[in-house]
Amino acid sequence: MNFRKLLRAFSTPVTLLILFALLLAGVYWGYKTVTGKVTAPPTPCVTTAMSELTPDKVTVNVYNGGDKNGLATRVSQVLTKGGFAIGKVGNTDEKVATIIILGADPESPEVKLVASWFAEPGIQADNRSDHSVDVLLGNAYDEVKGLAAHPLTEIPIPGGVVCLPSPPTQASATPSGGTTGPSSKPT
Repeated sequence: MNFRKLLRAFSTPVTLLILFALLLAGVYWGYKTVTGKVTAPPTPCVTTAMSELTPDKVTVNVYNGGDKNGLATRVSQVLTKGGFAIGKVGNTDEKVATIIILGADPESPEVKLVASWFAEPGIQADNRSDHSVDVLLGNAYDEVKGLAAHPLTEIPIPGGVVCLPSPPTQASATPSGGTTGPSSKPT
């Protein structure tokens, strides 16, 4: 047998093995895609007529963006005592220096109300549709000096209409908003 005949004899089985391996990889990927966890999109907010927004109408998610153990949990407890509805408490892979308030718009009443509870927070918008508010805490956040001396307990609503999120059903350790993700850091 010469080299060409030998090459022809082995090329067909090798090609079939490669194609079979690709087929198996495709079947595996398809199975994982079909049976994988499906995350529901955030529930859009519900337009509500009211003259003043109070903490019990605002859903707040609190995330630890630093290395301080239990920081998000402790801050969420303070916000709970203030009357806020707590959605998710957990960690974020996003590194945060001090504190960032993240919501639909910096001028939204719910963002202003949550921000009033903290001394000098950074405020960012992500145009979220559910109008919840995220509080991202970093290592430089001081739990004593970081809280405002006189936080607002209500805020007037211009026009008398506000878009509010549905109340949270249960707490989870998965951040929302698309800018954060779960991590192994302590909450």
